[in-house]
Amino acid sequence: MTNRCDLSCWYCFPPNEEAVFKFGNLVKLATFEEIARAFQFEHKVEIDGFKGEYSVPQNLYVLTFSDGKAEWTKVTKFLRRKHEGKLKVIKTRTGRAIRTTPEHKFFVYENGGIVKKGAEELSPGDELILLWNFQADEGLTEINLLEAFKELPQEEKEKIYVRGIKNLDLSPLKEKYGEKVYHWTHQDSMPLTAFYELSKVEGEFRLGRDATEHELPSKLKITPSFAKLIGYFISDGNYSNKDLRITVSHKDVEEEIVRIVEELNLPYSFLEWEGKTKQIVIGSRLMRLVFKYALKIPEGAPNKRLPRGFLSFPFEAKVSLLSGLFNGDGYVVKGERHLSIGYASVSKGLIRDILYLLASLGIFARVHKVPKEKMKGANHDLYKLYIAGTDIVKLVELLDLREGHREKLGELGNRKPARIKKVTDFYIDTVEEISEEEYSGYVYDIEIENESHSFVVADGILVSNCFFYAKEGQPIYEPTLEQIRMMLRNAKKEEPIGANAVQFTGGEPTLRDDLIEIIKIAKEEGYDHVQLNTDGIRLAFEPELVKKIREAGVNTLYLSYDGMTPKTNWKNHWEIPLIFENVRKAGGPGIVLVPTTIRNVNDHELGAIINFGLNHLDIVRGVNFQPISQVGRVPKKERQRFRITIPGAIKRIEEQTNGVISRDDWYPVPTAGHIARFFEAFAGKRYYMTSHFACGAATYVFLDRENKRVIPIPRFINVEGFVEYLEEKAKEIEKCKKLGRLQKLKLGAEIFTKFKSFYDDKYAPKGLKVLDLIKNAFVHGTYDALGKFHEKTLFIGMMHFMDEYNYDVERVERCVIHYAMPDGRIVPFCTFNVIPELYRDKVQAQFSYTWEEWKALHPDWEYQKDKYVRTKEFIEKMKGSEIYRKTYIDIKNYFG
Repeated sequence: MTNRCDLSCWYCFPPNEEAVFKFGNLVKLATFEEIARAFQFEHKVEIDGFKGEYSVPQNLYVLTFSDGKAEWTKVTKFLRRKHEGKLKVIKTRTGRAIRTTPEHKFFVYENGGIVKKGAEELSPGDELILLWNFQADEGLTEINLLEAFKELPQEEKEKIYVRGIKNLDLSPLKEKYGEKVYHWTHQDSMPLTAFYELSKVEGEFRLGRDATEHELPSKLKITPSFAKLIGYFISDGNYSNKDLRITVSHKDVEEEIVRIVEELNLPYSFLEWEGKTKQIVIGSRLMRLVFKYALKIPEGAPNKRLPRGFLSFPFEAKVSLLSGLFNGDGYVVKGERHLSIGYASVSKGLIRDILYLLASLGIFARVHKVPKEKMKGANHDLYKLYIAGTDIVKLVELLDLREGHREKLGELGNRKPARIKKVTDFYIDTVEEISEEEYSGYVYDIEIENESHSFVVADGILVSNCFFYAKEGQPIYEPTLEQIRMMLRNAKKEEPIGANAVQFTGGEPTLRDDLIEIIKIAKEEGYDHVQLNTDGIRLAFEPELVKKIREAGVNTLYLSYDGMTPKTNWKNHWEIPLIFENVRKAGGPGIVLVPTTIRNVNDHELGAIINFGLNHLDIVRGVNFQPISQVGRVPKKERQRFRITIPGAIKRIEEQTNGVISRDDWYPVPTAGHIARFFEAFAGKRYYMTSHFACGAATYVFLDRENKRVIPIPRFINVEGFVEYLEEKAKEIEKCKKLGRLQKLKLGAEIFTKFKSFYDDKYAPKGLKVLDLIKNAFVHGTYDALGKFHEKTLFIGMMHFMDEYNYDVERVERCVIHYAMPDGRIVPFCTFNVIPELYRDKVQAQFSYTWEEWKALHPDWEYQKDKYVRTKEFIEKMKGSEIYRKTYIDIKNYFG
């Protein structure tokens, strides 16, 4: 009916939070505020009081979780909005931290599976998913100083000259500078400020300062030696107003730095004061500008960061950068049972940079924070990064460590891996501390292309991205009323038996303004049974809509219900009490709860879901479990972690109901085919068809309220014997041409009398006229009679739709659930979804409106009408409400 959805989310980060971004081939850590400066935020959006704006980037990528691998995915929207209130600060056991708005979703590892939790739902002990390994493009081999120096202060630009320009055409500058142009050509040198006035100048030049002979190439190569010098400077260096200075405490470090500066042809000297550690002075004002403005290395120890673009450095340069860092501020800790190499800094940002640099080399590290209060005379917290186990072996093999470190490390021997659980390129980390802070200002988020809706942020923490409207700007699939009528008629014409039941689904079908008309069309076309597949959000807040759909002809709400808690049923846990209340007031429709069943996510709640249905038997007609269909590319480990089969689910139900509903109480769906065959012969109508035995299983349970017992139908009816008897009777009837009315009544009475021999009153539920229910169903053989039977029982079913990994043509050939399409075809359910390029996606694209066409047809449409935002105030209100307590808390446990 539609591909629109009513579920929405606003997740956001403060401006100074960071993520790993890729611009073309350049990978860098950047704050959201820094990225935001590149955008105009030309698109506006408002959702239930949240006002925001966004831009559409063209060449921006982030790291995402894809089948356990860290891969780059395109950013499709960059968003911002105003936020006034709390931020959550989450810290983990391995020293990682992140700041976010309370509603932002995190990926949490739970019971062997992955679920989403909002920051406000997290608790210490929850296990998050973090990055430890990824591949960065290593294409940054040089720095274009002419481009980088455009960011210099004007007074610095005016002191720099570009040399090697005598072959340039300077005539465009003659009008402004006159005879100076000839002087510049003769001297082969011109001011940088004038050079920038030339257009499209390419080539390699030399840069110098006035009155000095020292020069740097305009394209400065990022060599291993240069990278190591950067590492030494970040660890032990500082800026003066005219040069770079690096403190040296070890002779071998001093000798190596001298070798590097001589190799790079940089002027240097030594500075020695009494009582002070020796310093090497790199007397190049130009190189000072390179470090400060081109490499963007900040001043002051608390502000130190690795150079801009360090993740895109060549592999050898990355290793050398790390070598300089660890030879500078690195240290070795060795005990009887412990060995690690560490790095300490008062800059949290620098530690984050090093974590990502190590991750790009496949090395895991932990971080420990030492509060300044615990260090005498300290003005800043100290962050200690350390590497141990097999990771230290890898690090030592890579780095060119100074002799003092190597002597203390000694023989590494066989080391054990870090005691963390790894998921390919990610690992599991535990929440250790959660705090809050006040914030007022812009917050930011992104929308990405990857279907996992995940990206890496802060210290490598995996979070969900904002997909506030996954289809905005995309085609909208909404068949017209004429097309829907045509599809319904086509399904009626199917052979050997036309459809007499229809389910309207989406997206979210209640978003259609013409929903009531569609339901009426189905009834006009002769459909006995109409289901509405919904999350129920609109039904929770619009009681009149519930009444209208019931009056129009909806028999059953096929209601999404994935579990008993907000964690397992995030879609509508808080709204279910309101949905139930509105259905009761409207006198229907009946409800079938539909849990998508996922191993290690919600399979521990199957028994509780059935118990929930039994507690609301006045409106709940059934529970139809749907074991997850893993459509798309899913790695084997993930399939094994999430896959649950029908036998597996039945076994869990037996365990969780303490044997009240056992595996022997279930029957494969084709069992109903034998009963259908009898009705076909008895009524003279075509009913007989059966699905494949592997498609599903089902049973009925009765609630004996007097004895507070749940009794599956096989406990008091010999189902197999009765079905065999009906099969025999069907064969007898088939020998006759046609049964008259009197013959039917006689046969019905005979069957009912015989049925008593298959019925054990001793075990039957008390207080229910089970025999009368079955008598009416079999004697009258009508849809209404069958409906009365369903009102007194709870149907429990299971339908395992196929995916690419278990697709079976024989099952497709026996399919009893089909999609009607606007091109006139009727397609089996699993085929429609498993081969979308031939069916679902292809046909929906063919019959969709463009975004512009759809908006033109709906001029009064407003975004906030579609999207539902669950507020914290609503949740708190529901928690304390009587209706919530009656729905979830004050219920009986029939399996205790």
